[in-house]
Amino acid sequence: MIYFIKNESDGGIIYPNRRKSGTSALAVVKKLCVKHLTSFESYQKSVRHITKEQYKIPIVLSSKYAFFATKSYHHIDSIWINYMQIKEIIYMDKYIEFIFDETYRIKVSLSTKSYQRLVSLIFKVLNYKVSLE
Repeated sequence: MIYFIKNESDGGIIYPNRRKSGTSALAVVKKLCVKHLTSFESYQKSVRHITKEQYKIPIVLSSKYAFFATKSYHHIDSIWINYMQIKEIIYMDKYIEFIFDETYRIKVSLSTKSYQRLVSLIFKVLNYKVSLE
């Protein structure tokens, strides 16, 4: 189970277990892509072709993993949040708070409109995957 992946001073940390990855958060997401039989770059290319979206494409790997970045993929402060593990969302003026369980919550600077766009893309990809079966 992964709630989110965040870069800290000693590399990417995978929550909720606070596992150190030894690499960046983006590198963790890229490794997860390979575990799910695709590369990050191939996935991006396919989703761009299917959805016509060009930027901040969420990484939907399975019914357990659908990650979106809070900033540009390569930005060191970008947090990769697993949409499938969000239990509650609190919308504030300048940020959104994602609640995963009674212990883990994270506040990110993300507009409601941007978040809704990301969720819409996650569901487009999920529906596309179902249509292939």
